[in-house]
Amino acid sequence: MKKWNKIIIDRSNKITKVNKLKNFKDFSEEMGGYDVNEYYKNKKSFFEFYFRGRYIIWSNYLKSNINPITKTLSIASGKGINELALISNNFDITCSDLEIPQCYETSKKLFGHFNYLKLNILKDNISIEFDNIYSISTCYIFSDQNLEKFFINVHKMLKKNGILILDFGGSEDNLTSFFFIDIYLVIEAYLVYYLSKINNKKIGFKFDNNFGYKRKNREIKKFAKKFGFEFIDIKEYDYLTELQRSILIRKIIEYFPFSKKVFASLGKMIPYIRMLKFKKI
Repeated sequence: MKKWNKIIIDRSNKITKVNKLKNFKDFSEEMGGYDVNEYYKNKKSFFEFYFRGRYIIWSNYLKSNINPITKTLSIASGKGINELALISNNFDITCSDLEIPQCYETSKKLFGHFNYLKLNILKDNISIEFDNIYSISTCYIFSDQNLEKFFINVHKMLKKNGILILDFGGSEDNLTSFFFIDIYLVIEAYLVYYLSKINNKKIGFKFDNNFGYKRKNREIKKFAKKFGFEFIDIKEYDYLTELQRSILIRKIIEYFPFSKKVFASLGKMIPYIRMLKFKKI
């Protein structure tokens, strides 16, 4: 495991280091907010705006790996994009998060009744047991100590032989991700910053020193085994997102669309989506 320090290019015209520990409001803002907006007028407009890109990949995987007639808990559901897609396909989904978002009541009007629990998976115990639990792009925020708490509590909430599905969020901790994220992107950010000064443009960036943690796949499997889970399989998707953190790569793809296939091939070393599937034993 190693700290994941994320670089965020902005228009601040300065270099800022961010050390803040995030709360529900911070995560909500990063995800574009959980308030009701114009896209909640009907199901079609909701899905046309929100259900795209990685959400389609996650949804297709979940549909293929969860039995729709079994009870499923989603951890850190947010506004529930994947969850509402599954509910629309008659899956029995219970959402949960640190707080129940404002959009919940409006979502029920659009999609019919479904449960949404106020749940801190690191602290709270609930009496309900589920056949399946999944968490998408959440576990990267957990330290080793909190990841232990996560596995302990999830184990309690799953029925015997229950299924746990995790996407840790972001690429694996390996040599390629180290060179690209910790070295190349840092150099690129400084170059962009100082070149903007020469050209009198307001460009800055933030170092988010508390963004999260990167782990090797074998580390995740070891954690899961320690707390009573058998590894079933891993599926990897989305070979461009990590590389497109680079301004230069985004520009190359924009001006030379054929290069997208080349970068997608290179990106297989750092896939953004890693779907790990476990069974409670």
